[in-house]
Amino acid sequence: MAVNSRSRAEAPQEDRGGYPRRLLITVIAAIVVFSSSMTIVSASLPTMADDLDSTESVLSWAVTGLFLMMAVGTPIFGRLGDTYGHRRIFLIGAVILSVGTALCGLAPTALAFVAARMFVGVGIAATMPTSMALIMEAYPLHRRSEAMGWFQMAMTGAPVLGLIIGGPLIEAFGWRSVFAVLAPISLIGVASAWRVIRPSERGDRVPIDWAGAVTLAIGTLGFLLYLQRGGSNGFADPLALVLLASGATAVALFLRIERRVASPLLRLDYFRRPNFTGPLIAQPLAQFAYMGGFLISPLLLDELFGYTVSAVALVLLFRPLVYSISSPVGGRLATTVGERPMILSGSILMAASMGTWALAAHWENIVLVVIGLVLSGLAMGLASPSYSTVIAGAVEPKDIGVANGMGTTMMNIGMLTGIQVMFTVLGDGRGPDDFARVFVLGGVVAALGLVGGLMVTSTNGRTAPDPTGT
Repeated sequence: MAVNSRSRAEAPQEDRGGYPRRLLITVIAAIVVFSSSMTIVSASLPTMADDLDSTESVLSWAVTGLFLMMAVGTPIFGRLGDTYGHRRIFLIGAVILSVGTALCGLAPTALAFVAARMFVGVGIAATMPTSMALIMEAYPLHRRSEAMGWFQMAMTGAPVLGLIIGGPLIEAFGWRSVFAVLAPISLIGVASAWRVIRPSERGDRVPIDWAGAVTLAIGTLGFLLYLQRGGSNGFADPLALVLLASGATAVALFLRIERRVASPLLRLDYFRRPNFTGPLIAQPLAQFAYMGGFLISPLLLDELFGYTVSAVALVLLFRPLVYSISSPVGGRLATTVGERPMILSGSILMAASMGTWALAAHWENIVLVVIGLVLSGLAMGLASPSYSTVIAGAVEPKDIGVANGMGTTMMNIGMLTGIQVMFTVLGDGRGPDDFARVFVLGGVVAALGLVGGLMVTSTNGRTAPDPTGT
């Protein structure tokens, strides 16, 4: 084990040429079709519903189901990457993503489209933690945040391009044309990844903790389905409560299994390390506000300002555009001032954006809406590169994949929780103070993320962090 750990930890300092940069570009090219399609799919649900003779509520599972698959699958695929090599699992996920994208364009019914999007979610669950692990293995410690900044820029900038290009494409040729364009691009990305990405070290051939994986998946799924059911039928709905109880029971079993099994899916002692637990608190709470606000703000612009769909889309572009542009800046700053200030800045700016939106709703001021969008994008852009690099630096090299997977799962839980809770709080109200109340809630939740940020000990990107965070 010592040989594997050493090779993984020291490879970035020993290798070089231009491989890290080629790897980064290749990984982005292979999975960027996922983020490119996210916004345009959400915006096109009414058109798809008419074409597939279905309803928007059914097709909304194309978004919710995808995130469910990601949330459930990322720790499992992250662990598989740690054991069998991140390159192998990444390529498998990239192929699934490509096939799923093609199936989306060919889907004959709404249910087939939802199933295809969930299949895409499986591919992303495999590629996301392994892509981050590959990047972190290729880059030296002091450049990891910077590399993740460029990665985040591509992932958040692609939806902007998808909306700008996909909108006219759909109007001219229909919604299937988007997937007809994305599927070949995805296949080219797979071929490029096969050629460029070097084989990664395998971990010890220990048995996969399938009991832990299954119970963690059931626990995550139970909680997320509780949010889905509770958001539409009330959180005291009997079936919703059954789902919550099932999830809680599964999580309890997961913890019991992890304490006893010889090779756990995730070492529970990592949660005692502030640099592991801190980002797992800060990022989901920031995403709670970000994604909740992401779906509430179009209603705000429609109901209070009377904007058309095209006008709403143009205004909302401020958020992902700023997120994308500021991500490399956040990565670069993390290497100089440290990750802790960037994570704290993200929580503060996200809370400020929610407060600005609350005032914008109360006063019906469009300028404040735009300022809130800018602050929201800036919050995530500056903080996002540091979340993943701090988590990865807090664990042993052999566990970097499952750690990234856990970070992604917690992020998705935060996103879906924010969407459901903020919509539930809004209810049927569409007045200025109804929107203001929702954004105040988002601001309070985002501010709680400061607790996680304060736990983090910066590495300043120069020396290896103390894994215990002390």
